[in-house]
Amino acid sequence: MLKLNRYPVFAILLIAGLFTIIFAYATLNLFQMSMANIRFIREFGWTAVMEGALVQLLEIAISGALALLSYIGFKICESELVHRYHDWQNK
Repeated sequence: MLKLNRYPVFAILLIAGLFTIIFAYATLNLFQMSMANIRFIREFGWTAVMEGALVQLLEIAISGALALLSYIGFKICESELVHRYHDWQNK
């Protein structure tokens, strides 16, 4: 895959920062939008589905999955940096 142990520290920090930006963008109002969408479907039923509520719910789910993947990517970068710090500290 990425083999982060071959990258310099600053590159890993940059990658972690990009994952953080993606996470922040993907989670912006995610909970409020999903609750409003579900309430809209529950209130108006088939009319809401015909107006595209299920498509919007799918988009919200995809945004949530993207947020989860970016969080996992950030945690991988973080663990690599912590591992390097421990190696440096034990020299």
